Amino acid sequence: MSSTLERMRRLQGVRNQRAASEPTGTSTPEQPAEAPDWEAEPAAIEALETGEIVENSAGLCYLVTRHCLPFGKEQGQGQSVREQFAVGNLLERDPSILAPLYPAYQLERCPDFRRSAFLDIESTGLGGGAGIYAFMVGVGTFEPQDGNGDGTADSLAFVVRQFFMRHPGEEPALLTALAELLHGCHSLVTFNGRSFDAPLLRGRYRYAGSFLPANVGRPPTLDDGAPHLDLLHPARRLWRKRLGSCALSNLERRVLGFSRAEDDVPGSVIPQLYADYLRDGDGRMMQRVFYHNREDIVSMAALAEVICSAFAEPVTEGPEHQQPLDLLSMARLQIDLECPDRAETLFRAALDQLSSRADLAESFDGLGRLLKRQRRWEEAAAVWQQWLTTVRDPGGATDSRPYEELAKFCEWQKGDLAQAAMWTQWALHEQEQAPPHSRSPQTQTELRHRLARLERKLNAGG
Repeated sequence: MSSTLERMRRLQGVRNQRAASEPTGTSTPEQPAEAPDWEAEPAAIEALETGEIVENSAGLCYLVTRHCLPFGKEQGQGQSVREQFAVGNLLERDPSILAPLYPAYQLERCPDFRRSAFLDIESTGLGGGAGIYAFMVGVGTFEPQDGNGDGTADSLAFVVRQFFMRHPGEEPALLTALAELLHGCHSLVTFNGRSFDAPLLRGRYRYAGSFLPANVGRPPTLDDGAPHLDLLHPARRLWRKRLGSCALSNLERRVLGFSRAEDDVPGSVIPQLYADYLRDGDGRMMQRVFYHNREDIVSMAALAEVICSAFAEPVTEGPEHQQPLDLLSMARLQIDLECPDRAETLFRAALDQLSSRADLAESFDGLGRLLKRQRRWEEAAAVWQQWLTTVRDPGGATDSRPYEELAKFCEWQKGDLAQAAMWTQWALHEQEQAPPHSRSPQTQTELRHRLARLERKLNAGG
């Protein structure tokens, strides 16, 4: 037994101990496979994962196909966001709403997800180069169900195809079959795929080019300039403030409300599991890799719907993923999207729910700047007044920024130099009384210059 299998056996023992107290979930209609019987005879992957042998002009590879969605036909209480996901929800979303924030994604050319390929690979290692290849490529696409091809959401299902090379000699056949599938797709959806999946596959088509049929090349969908939504980047902008880690597994638990079944495997051990499979032919752990890859793809589809919904229809009440810190993150995003009305609503909602001094200060600062940009001076001044009276640390010090803003407002909008000098003095006082790590010598210098200028104006006017 390999060292990797020994580690997985210990991991299974830990999971069994906690299974009684931790609920789990699965996204596929079929029941998850039971934990392997470690004493049983090794089994071929073909006997464990129902699929088909694909034969093309480049050779053979193995293909497993699953119809994973739709969900949401009968939604009930207690379901996770992912379990409530329905095909129609995602197909109603417009990926191009993210285009202003991510121009390199080319999403202005992607009006919906009907011709998107949700792609995730399992590889023999990290990085690139001739020695690292994708031994499994999973692709989720929307396809007609029950022979109904009218293109409406109700007529489509989400289908996951997993191309698998049972030994390295099957790579040309895998790449040929993958190219045929991706030629029918207009865009990619991945999770960290712009940095890893797509570049690795581009490299594999380049390295394996001499082994591919003459009419087979890299599909245009994998080109660097093709439409490609990498969910990691908008996920970070939405949830990193609250969650810290935006790993897909953490987003599943804390955004989609989903826990995987016990037959999942950590992504970090997958390269070694494949190396073990090549050595001993035991498909039991590979069956878990199939599950892991399939779950990644289904979660990406659900996450894409949540992300597009948050960008297009930010709300202040309702879904569980609308937490106070998420409201603050979405407010910042709506400013970048040049939607000031939505941003204002979100900032005010965040202020009603946040308690951390730092988060409140960020919300007051964002709302004040927004109102100032719109020349709503009196409303901005009210926000700055509320900020300085609300956000104080236990030592009594406050942030100097609202005092500075009020000084500028009084000088340039009200023409009240005495009030401007008073607020400047307060700002300087707060800077001088702040803890050493919070003081800014540059800010103090600027405040002293401002105060001296105001005093000169006041003396000249007197």
